[in-house]
Amino acid sequence: MTNAFERHGLDHLSASSINLFVAQPAMWAMQKLLGHKSRVGAAAHRGTAVEAGVEMGLFDPNLPLEDCQEAARARFNQLTALSADPNVEKERAGIASAVAIALGELRQYGIPGSADGTRQHRIEVELPGVPVPFIGWLDFWYPDHGIIIDLKTQGRLSSKISDPHARQGAIYHAAHGNNEIRFAYVTPQKIGVYRLEDPRTHIARVVSIARSIERFLSLSDDGAELTAALSPDLDSFYWNDPGSRAAAEEIWGLAPEAMPQA
Repeated sequence: MTNAFERHGLDHLSASSINLFVAQPAMWAMQKLLGHKSRVGAAAHRGTAVEAGVEMGLFDPNLPLEDCQEAARARFNQLTALSADPNVEKERAGIASAVAIALGELRQYGIPGSADGTRQHRIEVELPGVPVPFIGWLDFWYPDHGIIIDLKTQGRLSSKISDPHARQGAIYHAAHGNNEIRFAYVTPQKIGVYRLEDPRTHIARVVSIARSIERFLSLSDDGAELTAALSPDLDSFYWNDPGSRAAAEEIWGLAPEAMPQA
């Protein structure tokens, strides 16, 4: 007998998936049940670019910083080549500095571990009471030190690990319980590295969210019906992508011409 996830074509969960369900359930349904994908903005591309430059510098500690910075800028330019986001130039401006600050801190840990020639490590873990596994990717794993580090870029430095990130870290810990989970938050000005405390509390929340998703999916085998039962918060930055807003107008009848006449 198939479970509610499988009936909707969902064979796994991830940290980003459960966090999206908590923050914007309507967008979660639009993406996961109806297949409408959202394009990310320049800030997300900045994070990907900085991570690319930092990764180069960590796996090759003798590589000049300038080469890492140039690789990061090139990655950002590639990702934003067709972007209409007005913040592209603002985000580009802080990339080189963020790479320098992150490498200055993280190179102290040494060279991360690699497996089968790959730099990132795929994880897959089953949690009690959840019928599908969680899948994810580790940024930087130091097996000799028993430390996993996830890199996050920000405009303003966090003073602690956010709840969504704590849930992500708890999933990593469930997959590699003998490792300490740390989050490195980097801005163009500074960096903060924080240790995840009490991952068991956060994994309990992960399981609770997964079960909520399962109960929601159990209400109907019709993804469109489930999606229509929700309502999007279009004031949220999650809906900044014009394509997502257009899809929302179509799905939920939000266009002016779709409004009933008095």
